[in-house]
This record gives sequence, C-alpha cells and structure tokens, in this order.
Amino acid sequence: MKLSNLCLIVVLSIVIFSTKAQTTNYQVYSLFVMNIAKYSSWPVQGSAFHITVVGKSKAYDELMKHAATKTINGLPMKVSQIENVTDIGDAQIIYVSDGKSSMLDDILKVTQGKPVLIITEREGLYKKGAGFSFVLMDNNTLRFDINNTDLEKRQIRVAKNLTALANALL
Repeated sequence: MKLSNLCLIVVLSIVIFSTKAQTTNYQVYSLFVMNIAKYSSWPVQGSAFHITVVGKSKAYDELMKHAATKTINGLPMKVSQIENVTDIGDAQIIYVSDGKSSMLDDILKVTQGKPVLIITEREGLYKKGAGFSFVLMDNNTLRFDINNTDLEKRQIRVAKNLTALANALL
C-alpha cells in the first residue's frame, strides 16, 4: 500500500470518526490497528499475524469482521480476546481496552524483550511503555501517540510515513 493510500485511509477514518462525535467508533480504531500493523515490521514472522485484545472492546468485534478476508504483511489475520495476561501467547499486537488499562504494567512485564507492539485505547499510556496510545482530540478526531523508545527496544520498526502522522512522539 502506498503512502497516498495510507493518507486516504487516515483522512477517511478521521471524517468517519468526526461524524460520530458522541459515540466511540470502533471501526476507526480497528482500521488504525490494521494500518499500524501494515506499516510496521517485526524481526520474527509466524504463519499468521496475531492480534490479541485484552478485555472487552468493540474493537475486537470490528477486527474479527476483517480477520477472515484481510492479510497483514502477507499473513492471514488471527484475532483473539483474553481477560488474563497469562493468555497472551504469540501475539504480534496486544490491543489493551480502556477497561483493562490498569493491566499495562503486567502486560509490559510478560512481554518484556519480545517483539510485541502494545496499543492502548486510553490516552497517555505511551508514556508508560505502550508503543501506541489513541488520543481523542478536542474536535472529536482520533489520533495516536507513539513511543519510539519502546518500539526500538522491541525491535519493531514503524514506517516514517506513519510516524509523521503521530500526534506526539516519545
């Protein structure tokens, strides 16, 4: 996918999200997760690209809608939902629902030194070790913050084009 396609998806996502001002549009969250995955690279690839959602989130339902038909970096998508950190398994991405944000420290311990990208629904958690945190802007658009320091430690590379779209970098 070219940068122009990424920009188009981001702009469309922002427009879609802006029209749903008072409700959270988890379609946009899931599109962001899939595009973050597509524009990132991991040192190790398995036979599937595994996204694990920690806790209850409608983002899980939206990701599941795409799992049967989409691929990420040439690999079929596998999406699972867990409640316990010990069930993380072999995920490349861990998506932490807002209700499970308090588990971030435990998730960081379990995944320390592993090439796992952690994305959180709650704003500001990129400062506490998550690779990406979503941010709801004053104009009700969805953006993200990136913790490049954590991503480097985990040997995950994010395309510069994606980094350029970030709200804040660490």
